[in-house]
Amino acid sequence: MTLTDIDMRLRIFTDLEARLSRVRLVDDKYIYCRPKRDPDAKLPGVPAINHVGLWNENTARLTQMRPFNPPGIFVEFLPVLWSPLSRGAVHGDMTVRLHFVTATLAQTDTPYRDEALRRFRLIRAVKLALNGFSGGADEQGRSFSQFQYSGSDTDHNHEQICEDLEEWRTHCIDCSASVDDGYILTPRNVTLDTGDIFADAFSEEMV
Repeated sequence: MTLTDIDMRLRIFTDLEARLSRVRLVDDKYIYCRPKRDPDAKLPGVPAINHVGLWNENTARLTQMRPFNPPGIFVEFLPVLWSPLSRGAVHGDMTVRLHFVTATLAQTDTPYRDEALRRFRLIRAVKLALNGFSGGADEQGRSFSQFQYSGSDTDHNHEQICEDLEEWRTHCIDCSASVDDGYILTPRNVTLDTGDIFADAFSEEMV
């Protein structure tokens, strides 16, 4: 695992956490609350997702440990092949897989049909939340393109604990190797107004 992997994954995971926190349970319905102009505006209802974490084969132990109260979403980053751009920058396509972990004993052929299908309503709300989801370049030069919904895998072999998989693809660009504290590192000294190369005035290169 390279520093680039860690930085890009951290950026996407943090942004995902914030986005998923806007999926709410209001009057027993899953809804996505779009960001408003007032960042301090109170969100309605309660969080629809009780836990967001990194995936590490949690489901295999949930039936015995139950470390959290479902529903939960676990984020899995599939392997990425990074390609060079210039001056240390890299880019690559990344697939982000979300594991939706829910729990119910309800069946569709019983009076609890709505409860049995509730997991799909949560997935629908998250898909709405991630529609148009992207990340512009941060102060370290990391960005990712708009998430594209690319696949799903429905759990048809479960007891109480259910795990459904949903996937999105994005294109990542990491220029952090060329950025230092918000400033772009240049191989030669340049003027700050026009970018023209000028003669060295100091022993160290300016940025």
